[in-house]
Amino acid sequence: MVKISVILPARNEAISLASLLPAINRLLPEAEMIVVDDGSSDLTETVALEAGATVVHHPYSQGNGAAVKTGARRAAGDVLVFMDADRKSVV
Repeated sequence: MVKISVILPARNEAISLASLLPAINRLLPEAEMIVVDDGSSDLTETVALEAGATVVHHPYSQGNGAAVKTGARRAAGDVLVFMDADRKSVV
């Protein structure tokens, strides 16, 4: 079986993640969800953990490229899917 890792670089995206992560979980219940919290000052980390995601935390913003690399290094999947954390829906 192919394992999928969904990687979401995120900086201050608690509001978007509150609806996005459950939607990803409904569509891909076996997927690994990784949120790279890129120095957020909101509840990004808390929302992600409550949704069952693995959170990798940058202590300060390092930018999207660094967050993508961090997520890719942490992922255990055979297939890596990168998504913007500010997406409003998954279709």
